[in-house]
Amino acid sequence: MNDPAPSVDTPAPLISIRDLRTTYAVGGRAFHAVDGVSFDVARGETVGLVGESGCGKSTLGKTLMRLLRPSAGNILLDGRDIAGLDQSALLPLRRRFQMVFQDPFASLNPRKTIGALLETPLKVHGVRSAAERRARVLEIVERVGLPASALQRYPHEFSGGQRQRIGIARALVLRPELIICDEPVSALDLSIQAQILNLLVDLKRDLGLSYLFISHDLSVVRYFADRVIVMYRGRVVESADHATLWRDPRHPYTRLLLAAVPVADPGRPREPMPPCPEAGEPSGQGCSFRARCPMAQPRCDQEAPARRTVGPGHTVACHFA
Repeated sequence: MNDPAPSVDTPAPLISIRDLRTTYAVGGRAFHAVDGVSFDVARGETVGLVGESGCGKSTLGKTLMRLLRPSAGNILLDGRDIAGLDQSALLPLRRRFQMVFQDPFASLNPRKTIGALLETPLKVHGVRSAAERRARVLEIVERVGLPASALQRYPHEFSGGQRQRIGIARALVLRPELIICDEPVSALDLSIQAQILNLLVDLKRDLGLSYLFISHDLSVVRYFADRVIVMYRGRVVESADHATLWRDPRHPYTRLLLAAVPVADPGRPREPMPPCPEAGEPSGQGCSFRARCPMAQPRCDQEAPARRTVGPGHTVACHFA
């Protein structure tokens, strides 16, 4: 099931994903890392994308960035399908959507100064004036909370949190509308995580940004996201605004994820997650979650559930939700 189409009174989404698939060859078989995913991101909205490692979150983010070519489906940016565009046609559109990567050290070229790292996207996208590039770089460095002196230094001279600020600055220097954040705080200490999340919130407010925020940490997504999409083995199994998802989770996988979130209550035991099948193991024609599901019934072996609406803005892919 696709997300509902916008009504005449609802602004068109910034980006719409429709039946998107990204396929790898695993052991001579086709493995759908992203398998028929559909959702929208509105202007000014933060959408959280959650699930265990290997569920296809990062592959989806890289596919939306067109770092990977989709096998099927559509990526509509303001109504224009960019899924099949070649690199030359994509270039003028790339300034509208940028990415912040998980590892703030591996994603920065250690041989370039911070100033050179931030100027490079501007050169690629045709900002020819050195004075304009310098002004843009100084502006964005100040916005992310780093001194101008940082521009003369190299990535290894900074802490992990400072390097992630540099990664955010690089994503913002082109003044994009959408930022795809791929686990941007998972490699950082908890105190630094809070600083980076607060920075992202401030930037969204000040610059009118939209985010697709990819994370395995539901406590982070609860703090940060307006709406949450839960993925399992390449498919969307539930989608709702964050308050509804925490108050009334319908899919058994979502319930297991929420039960596994640590809480500051030593008297409440954490519920262990059932073991996950191998990533390349085919799920067959039935529900991909059936082997781990406490609600599984014979129908689940034969029929994959379609996403259906169970409340305002709340969809779930489960026969018995």
